[in-house]
Amino acid sequence: MKNRLPFVAAGLCCFILFGGCFKDSGSNVCELIRNIKIYGAKTSYYVGDPVNLNTTKVPNGYFSWRKANGPYDISNTNEVSISYCEKSDEGWYYLSVSNSDCTTHYDSVYISVINKPATAPCTPANNTVTFSSIPSISFTAATWGMDGTWNCKNLHGYQSFGYPDINIYFYYYWNTREPEDGEYSIASGIAFPEGLTYSVFLATTYSSVYFQPTGGKVYVSHVNGKIQVSFCSISFSGSLGGPSFTTTATGKLTAP
Repeated sequence: MKNRLPFVAAGLCCFILFGGCFKDSGSNVCELIRNIKIYGAKTSYYVGDPVNLNTTKVPNGYFSWRKANGPYDISNTNEVSISYCEKSDEGWYYLSVSNSDCTTHYDSVYISVINKPATAPCTPANNTVTFSSIPSISFTAATWGMDGTWNCKNLHGYQSFGYPDINIYFYYYWNTREPEDGEYSIASGIAFPEGLTYSVFLATTYSSVYFQPTGGKVYVSHVNGKIQVSFCSISFSGSLGGPSFTTTATGKLTAP
């Protein structure tokens, strides 16, 4: 489990706050305030990276940071620090610097947080799923689109009647976005808990038995602009109200 510093604002992670406004005198305070800029931001960060936004300190300047659609004061110093960034930390950060004798100065920066690319530790053939205890499947092409029942994106593989199928459901965040490359965790159910942006749910049905995974990872990539999902030795279980049936699955699906 990752170690996180305590939260100080809802919706943001690990903000480290120091001090308040800086008290000192000087005739050039207003000029210093006018010249303040946010620095330290990169174009994008991978999930888990630290984020450190800084400015110069100003005598008699009061700093206030906020995030778009978030709490107003996430820091009252000249810096904001996030020890482990997540997708929820993505967005615009706004800074205002004020002094009773000066015009309030504003600056802003956009922080992009993306999944870190990762490669599957196995190399299954494309558009195939190999099961350990039920028939394996292969298909000409998978289907990719919104699932009307669960209202989320689904990458689906189907061979023919009498064989298992495979469904890979993506977290609702991706309904209007193309999923990013990288490693995704497998959720415990189709009712995704809030905030599991990089998660999917797998399911397969065979002989009326609905098999669900017991954990694991999938690996998302893009080939010629088409989403591709690979997974390796994922354990599934299911029943018809009696004994439990189990199988493991390794596969790769590519959107048409």
